[in-house]
Amino acid sequence: MVSRRCLSMDKELVAPSVSQTQAQWPCSSCTFLNEESQTIRCAMCGTISPEGKKRSWGSLRPMSAIPAAMSGRSPFTHLVVLDFEWTADDKRPMLPISEITQFPSVLVQLSGRTSCVVDEYNSYVKPTLNPVLTPFSTQLTAITQTMVNASPPLPDVLGQYLAWLQSHGLVDERHSRVGNWSFCTWSDADIGSQLTKELRFKDITMPPCFDRWVDLKTLYRQHYKREPRGLQKCVEALGLEFRGRAHDGLVDSQNTAEIVLVMARGSSTHPSFVFRRATRGLDREGNVFGAKRNKRT
Repeated sequence: MVSRRCLSMDKELVAPSVSQTQAQWPCSSCTFLNEESQTIRCAMCGTISPEGKKRSWGSLRPMSAIPAAMSGRSPFTHLVVLDFEWTADDKRPMLPISEITQFPSVLVQLSGRTSCVVDEYNSYVKPTLNPVLTPFSTQLTAITQTMVNASPPLPDVLGQYLAWLQSHGLVDERHSRVGNWSFCTWSDADIGSQLTKELRFKDITMPPCFDRWVDLKTLYRQHYKREPRGLQKCVEALGLEFRGRAHDGLVDSQNTAEIVLVMARGSSTHPSFVFRRATRGLDREGNVFGAKRNKRT
């Protein structure tokens, strides 16, 4: 694990206050919940909402269908950015399931213009159902057989990871979330598909802190008004350099975190984005809700 000290930047942006009300509409750019009376311009970022145009959640389910835990108005204090790598093959499906081979994260503190990376976690994982990596998997991720052979299996890595979250005061001894934060991924596949399926197949209890996450691709599209055409292209579209080897889980997490920082700090062309709600989550049965309808992620 590598710790990183937050660097001082310009003074923090302060979110405008919106009074409690039943009638609210979400800004399509920053997702801030505005009062219904504010019909023209978002109180947070200034995005214009044409008068008379029906406001909606677009491809997401309406607010009433998203649990209250996902729709809170208080900004997140942190995002835990993660990007798993898992077993794969270009010739056949991984049966009975694919398995996580790298479990990384980057912890981002959200504080407007002073948002920064606080810490990182990274561990390789030993697969047990298909313990021998395919040539395709190694070529894609650069994770070798020697690396996974020397690594602990998923239950042990998951325990170490939860201890890391607890060391930052993000979960309690029962692994429930402490405070207002969320996981952040580039698509729903990491938690909504891979982690959920693998834990279920291996009869491992899903830690309750994984009940919600932010799909950054969705918010990137809303904020910048353009389609996210791959992680590296999105990083470079913001004037940043994609650092490291793509498909290394930690590298992808770091570059995803860079997008989070640019959005949170704001720029001369785009206001500071306030992360205040999750876009996806799991119900008590481990089923994904808040997902897009009739579209692949």
